Amino acid sequence: MNPHPMKRILLLLLPALLLGCPATEQATQSKASYSSANTPRWEPDNRVYDPNIRTVQLYQGQYEQAFPVLYLGETRPLTLEFDELIPEDRRETDYSIDIVNCDANWNPSTLLPIEFFEGFTQKRVDFYERSRFTKATYVHYWHQFPLENEFFKMSGNYLLKVFRNNDPRDVVITRRFVVADRKLGLELKYLLNSRVDRIRMESFAFDLLTAGTPINDPAFDLTVTVLQNFRWDNALLLNRPRFFGDNRYEYTVRTNSDYLGGNEFRRLDLRSVRLFSEAVQDVQEGEELYEVELFADTPRPMNVFSSQRDRNGMYHIEVFDWPEFDTQAEYLWVHFKLKMPAPVESGEVYVFGALSDWQALPDFQMEYRADLGYYECFALMKQGLYDFQYVVKRPDGSIDDATLEGRHTETENFYTLLVYYRSPSDRSHQLIGFMPVNYYE
Repeated sequence: MNPHPMKRILLLLLPALLLGCPATEQATQSKASYSSANTPRWEPDNRVYDPNIRTVQLYQGQYEQAFPVLYLGETRPLTLEFDELIPEDRRETDYSIDIVNCDANWNPSTLLPIEFFEGFTQKRVDFYERSRFTKATYVHYWHQFPLENEFFKMSGNYLLKVFRNNDPRDVVITRRFVVADRKLGLELKYLLNSRVDRIRMESFAFDLLTAGTPINDPAFDLTVTVLQNFRWDNALLLNRPRFFGDNRYEYTVRTNSDYLGGNEFRRLDLRSVRLFSEAVQDVQEGEELYEVELFADTPRPMNVFSSQRDRNGMYHIEVFDWPEFDTQAEYLWVHFKLKMPAPVESGEVYVFGALSDWQALPDFQMEYRADLGYYECFALMKQGLYDFQYVVKRPDGSIDDATLEGRHTETENFYTLLVYYRSPSDRSHQLIGFMPVNYYE
């Protein structure tokens, strides 16, 4: 295999081995929307700011592919999990969390913690465990919130920040979640091209039932957002209802024009380094890590649609060889290849999905090898089941998933409806309507 992975693992571990400090200044500044000499460097988005932090997940309850939502008056917690790659002789890092309220557009509000939360928003991450019997050494951290006798006083958008060594400015992770108060009734009106077991649809409509909630001007008071596959990067904002009257507002979503349904995701099974799945060509036990060579993929823009059950871009950590997935799963160098007779014009190619936080990350950028006739990248991934796609990042920053994956009206996706309300006197939006369209909470 290409020796490039070994160089990358040395670069990855170098900050931990030599400095034991946060990500480099260059890496931090590249993500510094909220930055100055005296303010923290972070963005109100799902991001990781330290290359040694891996496999970050925030989900409801015990199901790691669940949308991170809490409900006012209910006690189900959210679970945060992540790994930190560290050498064996280094002690565990002291991590803490904090929570920030944001408006419907994910701008941090001016609300104080005491106004939206009962309890302390800052607390330590006390649960961690070192990896066992793995080639890569790491510490697995997890934390649940709210704790007993804690609760949110106000619905809306929230950002979870993870910082290190009791320094709120040293942020290493940010993750979005929502707190919903289902004051509004939400009713699906019709689904086109639907199936009973798994909904496939060309469009759907829904009603907002506002009886009991004073909506003076829906164009200004309400913000209606639709998510596809839990993604925020392409969230759809519905500006005007199709029909309104008698405390009822009807909206329509055309999934194949508003969202361009896309294609089913490709699947990758990395649960074993001994038993090869259909996508794995070879596995070599390297000196530092296992190296997984995948069969070369091909673009499928014109392929006939083939239905297959997928996770709609999500992933699940699991391993066949050991019972404790969190601490006994290996980290692998995975060699992706995409056959192309020539490089894509006016764009960069990436491996894309929840594994990349639905972003075009440098770790998943592919390089074109003209001598071999394919794009390739080496990605560091924890053992598990993954969905992914090959996408093109255009010069304007937009993500094009049609050029390499194609689009089909039959494609099944998750959809989530969120309705925000803000009166002229409010300092942030409340989330007063929340409904999954075709998945179970």
